[in-house]
Amino acid sequence: MNTAKARVLLISLLDAALDIVVPIAVYLALQPLGVPAILSLAAGGILIGGKAAFGKLTDTGERDTALLLTSTVIALAVLFGLYVVGVNTAIAMAAGLVVQGIGVAISITRRRKLDGFALLVLTELALGIALSFVTSGDPRFLVARPAFYTFVAALYVFVTVFRGKAFMFIASRPMAVAGDPKRDVAYDRAWQNSAEFRRLERIGTAAFAVVLLAESVLRVVLAFQFNADEVMASSLVSQLPVIALFVLFILGFKVILVPRLTKLVEAEMPVDAA
Repeated sequence: MNTAKARVLLISLLDAALDIVVPIAVYLALQPLGVPAILSLAAGGILIGGKAAFGKLTDTGERDTALLLTSTVIALAVLFGLYVVGVNTAIAMAAGLVVQGIGVAISITRRRKLDGFALLVLTELALGIALSFVTSGDPRFLVARPAFYTFVAALYVFVTVFRGKAFMFIASRPMAVAGDPKRDVAYDRAWQNSAEFRRLERIGTAAFAVVLLAESVLRVVLAFQFNADEVMASSLVSQLPVIALFVLFILGFKVILVPRLTKLVEAEMPVDAA
């Protein structure tokens, strides 16, 4: 694996690791202060939501860094500020999520484009606000909340199997191209010219959709295998499916599909004049 591909893979792994580690780290940091578990998990969710918006609500490197960072910080300040002055936990959580939602909405308005991921982030925030009032202080609902995100993502990924370019074709481009302009052109040509290439990309995309769906179901089931006061165990165990399933998928995609896809891309590479 060349340096460019290794860097893309490392960044992807670090991004996934942050989604798992940050909520747990926030929970552990706040527990000695006596902060309710459900509020700690909500704070972790706000941080992850801010990271998701920063990483995806952009085009060609344009990022609303100041806006998204500010809205995330203010959301946390509102969350904990209301809690400190004695406001109901559900209201404090909802207020923090509303502030973050406003920041994401302003970012979308500035870009004048509502892509699928932007809509997913806003929907997830809306779900968080709704859950703030129906969980009755049960932190297991927040532990299981990411299952909604992966469930909707699974539906979106599955749709791309039949419409437009397959999700794995788009998601795999940074790794497949590795910054090589000639390979970038060959990658697009392979999609245009090779029915086998399109079929393999769609098979990989369908498999990824199944993985996302299975992860969302298992997360909910495992989160509620524990009592409401066993937040740490519930949070840690509910993360296991995402780790195991994604490792299996990556290995399977790498071993079974990548060699065949690589050959098809190589066939579209321009022949040097030499």
